[in-house]
Amino acid sequence: MREIKTRPTCGLFHQSPTERDNTEASILSETTYNLYALCQGSRVCDASWLLYLSESGRTRTLPYFFWVLMPEDGGKPIVVDTGFSEESQKKRNPDYADYRPQHELLKNFDLKPSEVETMIVSHLHWDHFASPRLFTGARFYLQKRELDFWRSDAAEYHFINHFLGDLEEAEKLLEAGRMELVDGEAEIADGVRVHWTGGHTPGHQIIRFRSARGWAVLAVDAAYLYRSLESMIPPGIHIHVDDALRALETVKDLADAPDLIFAGHDETDLRREEVYPGVRRFV
Repeated sequence: MREIKTRPTCGLFHQSPTERDNTEASILSETTYNLYALCQGSRVCDASWLLYLSESGRTRTLPYFFWVLMPEDGGKPIVVDTGFSEESQKKRNPDYADYRPQHELLKNFDLKPSEVETMIVSHLHWDHFASPRLFTGARFYLQKRELDFWRSDAAEYHFINHFLGDLEEAEKLLEAGRMELVDGEAEIADGVRVHWTGGHTPGHQIIRFRSARGWAVLAVDAAYLYRSLESMIPPGIHIHVDDALRALETVKDLADAPDLIFAGHDETDLRREEVYPGVRRFV
């Protein structure tokens, strides 16, 4: 088991036996979700990209995921992040391997990109928001602070905007009434909430969701790796290091158990058994 210490909260992991029984009964009567990670491929990078000022000169495999939250009651799935096209990846990383398009991965759930109705956007980096045009029927949820930052002068520097996804399409979605801007914390559906963390980007958000085992957290890029949470090391790519550290604390605060926290780009998750080609169930 990963050694990730959670901080004291009112969650299931920290309750008395009586409180836990009551919470478990409540969970059983409400919507719970399975989390699936859909891998579009991987590449090799310097580990210091992933862990701030750490492991420089060492290489790590960097998998690229987007995610599906599947209600256990048979309801409609929620997708987290749009993923990217093969063309957009090759422009940045010619060493990229094993590309899988979104439609190929989603068809395992009998789902087409155009049929997705709810899309949570963790942040606007290219690997998380490069293909919104595929999801023609979706409503998108993004932190207001994220869009405000990328509209600002601060985003004009190349070392920052090199990572930007499809800002023009975000503006079009907003104008069309298909993008909702969130301020901090919001409920997206029963049992699914987003929480602002900042740090990695000024408007980065994580996803807290109810699983059959309790409240779980998809950290996305608040923690590329589980080691970030174990050793309190922020991701190597960030805008505000203090917010990036606080983001790790927030992730821990919101999870009901250490093994209900899921990192965004950890190669150890590739060791999980595939339920479909390129698809792994996390919980």
